[in-house]
Amino acid sequence: MRICFYAGYRDLKGGFTTLLLTLIRELTAMGQEVVLINFAKGLIADELKKSNTPINLVDMDTVPWKDMDQHIFNTDVIVAVKFVEPYRHFLKINPRVVYYDINDYICNISDYKYGIKYPGLGKKLIQQLLSKKGLVFMDDTGMFNLQQYFSIRVADPVFLPIPVNAISENLYLKKICTAVDTVHFTYVGRSVDWKMMPLKKILDDCAHSDCAVNIQFTIVVDSIKSMEQYISLPDYLVYKHLHIELIENMLPSQIDDFLIQRADLHFAMGTAALDAAKMGIPTVLVDYSIKPFPDSYRYLWIFESKCFSLGRNLDKISHSGHISINRLISEILDRSNRKNLSDNCYEYVQQYHTVNTVAKELIHACNNTSFRLRDAKSYVPFYFKAHRLVKSIARLFTKSVE
Repeated sequence: MRICFYAGYRDLKGGFTTLLLTLIRELTAMGQEVVLINFAKGLIADELKKSNTPINLVDMDTVPWKDMDQHIFNTDVIVAVKFVEPYRHFLKINPRVVYYDINDYICNISDYKYGIKYPGLGKKLIQQLLSKKGLVFMDDTGMFNLQQYFSIRVADPVFLPIPVNAISENLYLKKICTAVDTVHFTYVGRSVDWKMMPLKKILDDCAHSDCAVNIQFTIVVDSIKSMEQYISLPDYLVYKHLHIELIENMLPSQIDDFLIQRADLHFAMGTAALDAAKMGIPTVLVDYSIKPFPDSYRYLWIFESKCFSLGRNLDKISHSGHISINRLISEILDRSNRKNLSDNCYEYVQQYHTVNTVAKELIHACNNTSFRLRDAKSYVPFYFKAHRLVKSIARLFTKSVE
């Protein structure tokens, strides 16, 4: 059995890229054969080379999709986070599938292009995945959505929490923390709307904090230009206690050193939260939304998370935090509290998110699944004959115009 991953992008940074890198490195180190469909000249391949990770890479620059099925076998297992159109090339080979629910869109599993939705097909597809042990969850977000929209209650869910590389000691406690009149905050996240709304809330709270300290806030994004579509940084220049520094396009392999050098306190969701907490950096978990956050929003420490959740959708669930920005700052300034917070964050990651444990669970799930790609054929419009017909007509029309 080989475990296969597909990433259809070349240079996208973010949580999914980091998750892929973490899992591939660990699975390979465990002796598990892995296949990656991606680009030889791309971010993921470059990062794997840096760590000397051997990988069976199917290069999308040199292997056309019509020949892709020569590189995937019937005995393989595809770990899918979405039933994407390119998988139709593997229908004849018919590998097994583990659907890894890592986002908030499991109920859109059978959606088509142009805003066309098929919720009835989606519900049936989910039921097929469950009956054949082909569905695993990152946290309880997918289970909530299935109950809310499809009235599907998952009796015995399999969880694969976001994995991170375990660190054998709390590095933050080895660092000399001199926070007295200045605290150093960090935030890491892509410049997309649902990650920029929480950042704006954090900045607003920092700007209006009552604590008599300076805040040095270093923000890492993939695109400053995109960030500025959501956040007007000049608005914060009038607050003399708040100093903002922006860093753009940091590589995944640079994140750890950056955080341990810069962060007294880290704000993030998902993988970016674990990146700090695994080293013992006091880490504040933030939720996400495409809308402005309410004034009443409060924060949680990452070790207060429930059911492996590393950020919830405020457009669906009300926030459950209880800590104000002033309290966060006061706790960090207290040496004893800072040590306790560091220990709690470090131990949380050690207990629930170490990659060795998650990788073993993934191998177990791949061995157990009996769901095959062809089982999705009746429920995913990209695999319908009608879709192929539409594409054929479109190609003919394009040629006639040329």
